[in-house]
Formats: sequence, C-alpha cells, structure tokens
Amino acid sequence: MYFSSLIWSLFIPAVFCSHCSDFNIRGITAHRWEVIRDIFCDNFIQERDVGASVAIYHQGELVVDLWGGWFDRSRNKFYDDDTLQLVFSTTKGLVAAAVALYVQQEYGQNGKENTTMADILSHRAGLPDDGSPIEQYLNWAAMIHTLEQQAPLWPPGTAHRYHPFTYDEIANKLGIEFYVGLPSNQQHRVSSHVLDLNVQMTLDELILIPFHFFNEHRAHRAEMPAVNGIANARSIARLYASLIGDTNDRKYKRLIEKKFMDQATKSNTPQHELDYHELATPFGMGFMLYDKFLTSLAPGTFGHYGSGGSIGFAAPSKNLSFAYVMNEFNAESTGVTDPRIETILEKVAKIINDSD
Repeated sequence: MYFSSLIWSLFIPAVFCSHCSDFNIRGITAHRWEVIRDIFCDNFIQERDVGASVAIYHQGELVVDLWGGWFDRSRNKFYDDDTLQLVFSTTKGLVAAAVALYVQQEYGQNGKENTTMADILSHRAGLPDDGSPIEQYLNWAAMIHTLEQQAPLWPPGTAHRYHPFTYDEIANKLGIEFYVGLPSNQQHRVSSHVLDLNVQMTLDELILIPFHFFNEHRAHRAEMPAVNGIANARSIARLYASLIGDTNDRKYKRLIEKKFMDQATKSNTPQHELDYHELATPFGMGFMLYDKFLTSLAPGTFGHYGSGGSIGFAAPSKNLSFAYVMNEFNAESTGVTDPRIETILEKVAKIINDSD
C-alpha cells in the first residue's frame, strides 16, 4: 500500500493501548511519538469520534500517521488508510497555497476595482455570501458570473467577515491526494459526516439542510474550493510541511520559498479588529493565523480549520505540521479548541519543546 517496507523499518513499533484494537487503530508512530496513538485512541473510547485520521510531520519527516474507527455509524466497515473525508473550510488553507492570479483580473467592476488578492484571501473583499440557492454553488460558471456582477457589502479592504463559500480558483499539483471536484470513481472512499445523536435531536431541520447537502455525491463532485475539499490527514499534513521545508528525506522539495510564505502569512487583519460576528479571527492571505491560539507552537503558526472539527496547520518555528480529519461533525467546534485535538496538541508541544 502506501508505505514500503523500507519506510516501515524506520519506525519503532508502537505499543497499543489495551483498547486500541477494539477501534481498529492502525498506522505508524515514530520513537517518542507513541503517546499520540493512545490519545487518539482515547477519542474513540470517550465517544468523541466515529472515524478519524491524524498525521504529524516534524523536521520534514512523517512521525505520526494514524487512522481508526468506523466508516459510518453502522460500524460495518472500518475507517482505514483508503478513506477520504470532506474537510469543509480546512480546504481554504490548501487553496491559499495555489490560488490563481486571474481573480484580480475578473474583479474590475461594480465597486470591486480596487480589491486586492490580499482582500480576497483575508476575507476583506465584501463578498461573504451572495444569498444564492445552495444548488448554485455547484455551478462554477454561474458563481463566477454572480461574483463579477455583485456589489460588495462594504468597501473592499475596510472590514472583514468570514467568507464561507466564495473563494475563486484552485490549482493543486502537489502530489498529494486532495480533491476539489471528486471523480465519481472515488466516491465510494468518502466517509459521510455524522452528527452526535443527542445533538441531532436538538437541531432544527432547516439547520440540517446544509449538513445533509454536503454529504451528497453532487456536492462532492462540484468545484467549491472554499468548502468541499476531500482529503485525508496525511495529505493535509504533508502539504503544510511542504510549505515550510523539504519533506520525506528531501524527496519532496519545499513548494513555496520562505519570502513568499512570509508574505502569505503576514496578518492582513488590523490589530484588535473583530469580524462582523464579533470574533477575533486574524487572517493572512488565505491562512488563519494561530499565534494567539497555539502559543506553545508560536510564532508564525498558520493554517485553517473546517466546520465540524477538521484542521491543518504548520508551525514554522518548530518545523511541524499537523492535520486531523474526522467523520463525526462537532457543531460546537472552533478548530483548535476541539476537545479531540486539544490534548494531542498539548502532548505534541511537550514532545517538540523537550527536544529543542
């Protein structure tokens, strides 16, 4: 499969916690990283996850690559190394690494003439949501036309509000398994999101409409680079690792030079500015900036999380990248505060800080 016998030989076999085999926890952990397997397993024991995967790169090498649980709530199929997951707005961080320049050329009308790439990628373009029927987001050409014609809700660059759906183009040729517009022959690998049954009973049916929509095959096949990327934790972690250095014993060279990444991860959100929802959400050019949230991994930590709990990020000062994806949608998750990753990140910080 994915790992050759040579790669497997580089890792010391991890000791399973007594219950890990009950949840089909599989994968690899390098020496000193074995504890991550136990914490990952505990998410299943505590019923925080149905199926999930986690991956960590440190100093350019894959030190954690784990998956486990079940493909769906029926528990008739394992969540395995072949499983793919829709990661919602975690996609935005991936898009930011490869977004095309044509967006600037298409924005020259109806008060958008002075919109910059930085405005768009830091959610300051004034186009957070155009109110279109949800089906229209499946039509790339129609959405581009709508955005071209729409007047911004505020002068571009003067304020920000999170834009959930309106990114503009992606070009990803990075050698990782990440889809925006899933081929039909890969659909069988995608694990549908599930809600905690207690939470589901408390939600209004109108709120559940978009949740169900993003489990549909047509939503997976569409090209919505703001919100419907489909990947696994390993691919997301490798992408972020490639943004800060070479990976896999220099097999994969750094994708973007440091001077460009410094610009892409420079805050474009004025200090102390809250978004229209009264939240402090600093953005670079497409990346969320996590210094205030991941202080043990700062400075310069950047990435993006997605609705429900998925996340990918890089901590350049620690030469670390991290990704976690799952099929149980946590409606209260705000990325780095998701209980499924909080304990893992605490242990990650201890491991790498002890080695400095």
